[in-house]
Amino acid sequence: MPRKFIVFAPLKTPRLRHLMLIALFTLAGTACNNDSDSTSRDIHTSRCINDVSASDRHIYQCDGVEFKTLVTQECIDNACGLIFDVHGWLSNADEQEGRSNLARAAVDSGGYIVVQPGELSQPPSWDGSIHYAIVFDFMQQAMDAFAVDLDRIHFTGFSQGGWMTWNFICEHSDIIASAAPISAPGGDCFIDRSGPVRKVPIFLISGTEDILIPYYSAEGQWSITDTLVGVLYDYKMVTQNFSAYDFSATGDIVVDESGRINTAAEDVIFEIVDGGQDSSFLWTRYTDTDGTVLEHLRHTNNHVYPDNPDSLIFPEDPSVWFTVGEAVIQFFIANPRKVQRQ
Repeated sequence: MPRKFIVFAPLKTPRLRHLMLIALFTLAGTACNNDSDSTSRDIHTSRCINDVSASDRHIYQCDGVEFKTLVTQECIDNACGLIFDVHGWLSNADEQEGRSNLARAAVDSGGYIVVQPGELSQPPSWDGSIHYAIVFDFMQQAMDAFAVDLDRIHFTGFSQGGWMTWNFICEHSDIIASAAPISAPGGDCFIDRSGPVRKVPIFLISGTEDILIPYYSAEGQWSITDTLVGVLYDYKMVTQNFSAYDFSATGDIVVDESGRINTAAEDVIFEIVDGGQDSSFLWTRYTDTDGTVLEHLRHTNNHVYPDNPDSLIFPEDPSVWFTVGEAVIQFFIANPRKVQRQ
């Protein structure tokens, strides 16, 4: 059977050829746009987030609090993690970044939006009865507006910001993947309670010479050691609660030669990450059988970041050689939320 050929008649006029080309380009453009729409992310504004473009320092005003926010283009194009980094008393968001360097660390590591809230009253001071709910509401707005990775939402803060961090550990453990309170005891859900609903990996940083937040208080004042042992006990990493421990003359918890608390559960893995008992810092890690970790970086400085002492208030030399902000972000990278969602 002879083959049949379809013969196209030549386009007779330049105008007709022009119209045909326009039609072909229009169809091609429509196909490309439809393909782009099918893979685009739902990035949108919210009540307080009025600009969702990339920026090294967005400033959002929300319910009397200022939220300075790093959003890289990577986090517009892909689902990133979300870090809240909260300042302490008499401070602000810019000073917090100057101490923590978390926004810079996030740019270097990639993959995170960093929000640094600022309390705007004079003098700046966080009020838990007012501001915790405002910060949490903004967190939910950011989660939605930037379509973040829900398994990588983290919280850290210094001093009063550390107190807020403990509150979020206790009240929002279903959302917070891991947390790093700095120079702050706390955690109302710990100490003779059941702990948070979900065991949140914690990186606690504190100074033994802190004159504002005592590392240990023989007079019963709430201290770092209360919090540290309370978390270890409620996470079942040690076998005895706070009242069972003896303390050294400096208030340090009695440990064995390796630096491990001497009543730690046998199946808990203990490591010295860096430093030592006779060093200017000791960084330890406890890991339980389900992989939950508690890390504690104890340094010999005052009420400061150990790598970045505030020369105007506590003029000391750095007690660690590494950048704490980078250590915190690496802790967050290593400890995403492990709960499986439906």
